[in-house]
Amino acid sequence: MGIRRQTGFTLIEIMLAVAILAIIAAIAIPLYQGYIGEARFGAAAQDIRQAQLILDDLASDNDLASVEPGGYTLGTDVGVYLATDGSTVLGTIGTTPAGTTPWTDPWGNIYRYRRDTAATSPQVYLLFSQGPDSSDTADDVHN
Repeated sequence: MGIRRQTGFTLIEIMLAVAILAIIAAIAIPLYQGYIGEARFGAAAQDIRQAQLILDDLASDNDLASVEPGGYTLGTDVGVYLATDGSTVLGTIGTTPAGTTPWTDPWGNIYRYRRDTAATSPQVYLLFSQGPDSSDTADDVHN
C-alpha cells in the first residue's frame, strides 16, 4: 500500500486569505462610500438646476421676477413639489398639496425654496437641498 497524502488548505493559509480579503475590504468600502456621496451631491445639484429652469420659466410666463408663493413670508422656506402633470408647485413643508408629491433630494429630504430678503442681491430666490445632515450647514447644495 502506498502512503496517502492529504490535500487541501491548512488553517494558516485560510486565515491568511481571510486577512488579505479583510484588508482589501477595509480599503475599498470607504472609497466606494465616498463615490456614492459625491454622486448624491451631483444628483442634487442637477435636480436643483432642473427645478431652477422650471421655476424661471414659470416666472417668465407670468411676467414675474421670480415665482411668488402666495401667503409666505420672505425668508421662510417652502417645499418644492411635483404635480402629476409634470409641473412644479411650491407649498408648505410637511403638507403636500393635493395632486403632488414632494420633490426629494438623494437623502430623502424635500428641496426647499426661499425668497431672498436682501433687495440688493440679483438672485431673487434660493433653491436648495439641506444635504445629508438635513440642516442648514456648509454641506448644503444650492443654486
